[in-house]
Amino acid sequence: MSLSLRGVRGLVLDIDGVLLDPRSSYHAVAEEAARRAIAPLVGEAQARAAPFDRQREVPAFKATGGFNDDWEMSRAIALLLYLRARREAPDLARFLAEARGRGVTALYAKYPVPIAPDGIARICGALYGGSMCRDLFGFEAKDAVPDAPERGMWENEEVLPDSRLLAAVAARFPLALYTGRNAGESRLAQRLCRLKIPEELCWVADGHRPRKPDPAGLLWLTHALLRRAPRPSQVLFLGDTADDQAASRAAQDAGAPIIYAHIEAPGDTTRVLSRLLAETGDALA
Repeated sequence: MSLSLRGVRGLVLDIDGVLLDPRSSYHAVAEEAARRAIAPLVGEAQARAAPFDRQREVPAFKATGGFNDDWEMSRAIALLLYLRARREAPDLARFLAEARGRGVTALYAKYPVPIAPDGIARICGALYGGSMCRDLFGFEAKDAVPDAPERGMWENEEVLPDSRLLAAVAARFPLALYTGRNAGESRLAQRLCRLKIPEELCWVADGHRPRKPDPAGLLWLTHALLRRAPRPSQVLFLGDTADDQAASRAAQDAGAPIIYAHIEAPGDTTRVLSRLLAETGDALA
C-alpha cells in the first residue's frame, strides 16, 4: 500500500483476518464440520484419516475467491476430503481452479456428492457457538451435534490489532463493518474488540443483503461514512480475502473514493492502523 492516507476520514473493516484471528475458530470449525459431514459416506476412520493441511490449504481457498463464507468453504473442504478419502481428488490447485470463481456451487456441479449444505451449516454453527449457538444462529447446538461442547470455538478467537491502537483509531474515525458474519456474530466480535459501531454501519450477512464480492455494501458504507466529510475525503477499507479485493476494485470502478489495504499476516492490521494515525497527525505515543 503506497498511497497516502492523509485524506482518510472513515474506516471500513472486515472482521475475520482483520480484527479477529479466525484460524483456531472458523477455520478449525470448517475442517471439523467437513469431516463430520462425510463420515456417513466414507466411514469415521476414513473421514478422520483424509489429509488436510489447514494452515496451508485454507489460505489457498481464501485467495481463490468465492470462499469468503466459512460455512460454504466447509462444504468445499468436505467435498475435497471425500474425494481424498476415495483417492479420487485432484491436487488442490486444480480443485480450486475447477471452482471457476463461483465457489462451492461450481465444485458440486462437477462432483455431485450428496453432502447437504444445511447440514454442514448447522454443524458449523453448533461447533462455533457452543452454549451461545441459539443466540448466534437460532438453534441449540446439541440439536445439530449431540456431542457439541458447551465451550464454542468462538472462545478461541484473539484480537489481532493492538488494543490501544484500535481504541485510538475508533476515537478519531467513524468505523463500519463489512463482513460475512451475521448480526449476532458481528456483535460478539465487537464485544471481543471493545468496539461499539452503530448497527446501521454494520453490513452483515442477513440473507437479504448482497454479499461479497458484490460491492453494494462497500458502496453504501462509503457513502454513509463520508456523508458529512469535506471533499475530497477517502475511506480506508481493510480486508483479507480475494472477495474483499474484488469488492474493493468494483467499488473503486464505480467511483467510490476507497483505499484498499490487504491484510495478509497477523501484524498487518496494527501496521496499517499505526500508519494511518501517523499520516493523519495522531501517532500513538
